[in-house]
Amino acid sequence: MDTVKIIDTKGLPHHEREGLVFPSLEALKTGQVLNIIFEFNPLPLVYTLKAQEKFEVSYEKEGPPEWVLRVKRLSAGEDKKQHLKELLNELRQGEVSEETKQKAKILLQTVDATTLGLMEQELIREGVSHDQIRKSLCDIHLEVMKDALVSKRIEVSAPHPVHTFMEEHKIILNHLHELGSLMERLHGMNDFDDLGEDLERLADIAHHLIEAERHHQREEEVLFPKLIKHDIVEPPEIMKLDHAEFRKRKQQLYELVHNHRDCNFRDFKDRVIELGGYLTKELESHIFKEDNILYQIALGVLSPQEWQEIKKGCDKIGYCCFTPQDHHEGH
Repeated sequence: MDTVKIIDTKGLPHHEREGLVFPSLEALKTGQVLNIIFEFNPLPLVYTLKAQEKFEVSYEKEGPPEWVLRVKRLSAGEDKKQHLKELLNELRQGEVSEETKQKAKILLQTVDATTLGLMEQELIREGVSHDQIRKSLCDIHLEVMKDALVSKRIEVSAPHPVHTFMEEHKIILNHLHELGSLMERLHGMNDFDDLGEDLERLADIAHHLIEAERHHQREEEVLFPKLIKHDIVEPPEIMKLDHAEFRKRKQQLYELVHNHRDCNFRDFKDRVIELGGYLTKELESHIFKEDNILYQIALGVLSPQEWQEIKKGCDKIGYCCFTPQDHHEGH
């Protein structure tokens, strides 16, 4: 159980408050917790402590009339990795409590994308399965880390391979959003005649999702092997497992739509909603993780020469029918 100390700064002048808070923070040992009581929201202190990456910072209470800041001293990566392992054990028990979600948020806010990817890789090597990490942390990653990861994202310009991948992702996401809207309309339909132009749009979306296979192929055959050479093994493996699941369902959706007269409307409707629901949720989550975690790891570890080799490999495989032209020029 965490050792907790409490200090009350209410009513103290600025210099006395600083003289109490900062020495108390420095005196914290690994695992110890300091609860600091303020009569105002201490946002500047929160930002300062989070930037140092050696404290876990959260609010125990948010006023008015008082704010209680919880600050825990962290050790190096081993403690964070152990906390992540303990968190996974809780998450995979079943229903996720608000308390466990809050623990996840606090932990995940203290690590950047590269550190998180490497921590997950070490856990997998210690016996935690890919599926446990994918299923347990996926939703919380998206909920907690979205703004933080996007704000720290390294940006590159065309025709860099990562820029191409991310522009393709935008187009794929547009198709997924359109698929989601189509499924909402499908709920209220009773026969194929109700579909009207939506059937043609559904066929077009299914075609573009199948066409995205070259996007996955370039990742699997060109980008991922480079990461593996740098001992970044598990994050690409997780993405490949996702690709296999998407490939199967995209093919099923394509065949269902193009052979829709072979089944009754009720079965068609249920199956489209099932397949579309999986793809719109899981593929969007996958794209977020690639854009903000996997690609960021790659940009951090691969050399300019390696990126030139990746570009040549991508050019050799070829691009999707929807890839912007300027993203695969300048070979």
